[in-house]
Amino acid sequence: MYDIHCHILPEIDDGANSMEEAINMAIMAKENGIEVIFATPHYIEGVGYKDSSYNREALEKLNSELEKRNIDMKIYLGCEVYSTCDALKLLEKGLIATLNSSNYMLIELPMHDIPIYIETMIYNLKLKGITPIIAHPERNTKIIENPNILHTLISKGALAQLNLPSLLGMYGESVKNTAEVLLKHDMIHFVGTDAHKPSKRYYRINEVLDILNDLIGGEKTLKITEINPEAVITGTDIETDEPKLYKPEKGVKKLLKRFIG
Repeated sequence: MYDIHCHILPEIDDGANSMEEAINMAIMAKENGIEVIFATPHYIEGVGYKDSSYNREALEKLNSELEKRNIDMKIYLGCEVYSTCDALKLLEKGLIATLNSSNYMLIELPMHDIPIYIETMIYNLKLKGITPIIAHPERNTKIIENPNILHTLISKGALAQLNLPSLLGMYGESVKNTAEVLLKHDMIHFVGTDAHKPSKRYYRINEVLDILNDLIGGEKTLKITEINPEAVITGTDIETDEPKLYKPEKGVKKLLKRFIG
């Protein structure tokens, strides 16, 4: 399995505090079936996060330490870019990175809003051949209220990544329910732990895979956990299913579902 969103690089952001903590994250990931990790440290324009050159050096040190300890884990460099119209400028300056220097970039939305410029941002990235991947859309309160916002962004050329712990209720029931809706409506193309620490709450992988198989079946589960992220690494095109519009249940049907389950 591939983890496309992880804060494993030590002493970069709010993720691993030390090399030892990063090593423990890799060990825990490996023990739970993760073979490949994309290191995606935060980058928020103007806040003072490390640039991609610094992050690359940190990754080289981490990979060297993993090799010394005979820990077989592949880690590729990426970045979780807080949404900004200046994404292309930041990329040209070497401040941010795409996933493994590919044509895919992980983008973070504000937690409680959808920026008015987000469609322009997607358009500009696509013009340069870069596909934005929206990180954990199930946690955005506007998308929780209306999942079809994500449908619109996908129709403009974006893809989306789900946080696996969302399916376990780690961020609350509304996030969990939204995660299920997005999966069932073919609005999710990748998954990640979004792990920040070597904690079991991020790495209940077998449990989450069972949930995914129940929700969308084995073929689609394989696609979002292995096939699509492998395409990012190899630079091949990703074949996506047509997203479906979400139609919320209303009236008596909604009430019956609430009381009967």
